[in-house]
Amino acid sequence: MTVEPPPKKEHLQKLLERGNVFLHLDPRLEGVVVPAWHAQKPQLVLQLGLYFAVPIPDLKIDDRGVRCTLSFNRTPFFCDLPWTAVYAMVAEDGQVTVWPTELPPELVPQPAPVRRAPPISRASRGRADAAESSSEAREAPTPAEIPRPRIAAVPSTKAPRLAPVTPIKPVTAPSKVAVDESDAPPDEPPPSTPADRKGSRERPAWLRVVK
Repeated sequence: MTVEPPPKKEHLQKLLERGNVFLHLDPRLEGVVVPAWHAQKPQLVLQLGLYFAVPIPDLKIDDRGVRCTLSFNRTPFFCDLPWTAVYAMVAEDGQVTVWPTELPPELVPQPAPVRRAPPISRASRGRADAAESSSEAREAPTPAEIPRPRIAAVPSTKAPRLAPVTPIKPVTAPSKVAVDESDAPPDEPPPSTPADRKGSRERPAWLRVVK
């Protein structure tokens, strides 16, 4: 819901009771009387007050507007300010009141221009779609380029399999080689003893020799 600003006459009188007021107006409008060097400006700010050190003796506020003598470069000048030219009032405490419908065209905020892309033909749009799809295909990684996840080695819980043991064959002692006595050389006779050399006769078993 839009709130309408208050009437200019009553609002200015109320603000002046609290302090000085800065009156914003468009001096180019019909009926405005100000010095000539200000008449062609898009906006003019004049200060009004009831308690100036040098008071305004002829200040008059009525339904037509504001009329008073103001000082410009220390030179007095009688001004006529119709309400149709006033578009804002700023109080001494910073309170701002604006009448938007009466703002000068130079002060009306302009919307940002909407930038529209030039129309694209169907052929150009098809080429753009094809280029976009080909770029997406180039950007998509192939299966060979996708890094495979590295799997950490996990120790097995199964018992290790042992290699089969080859049974060792017992080593048997070399068997005795049968010797053919016929091929063996004849045994040498035992060396002869002195008794044998004295006589070849054998003693009987019951015969003892006492020395």
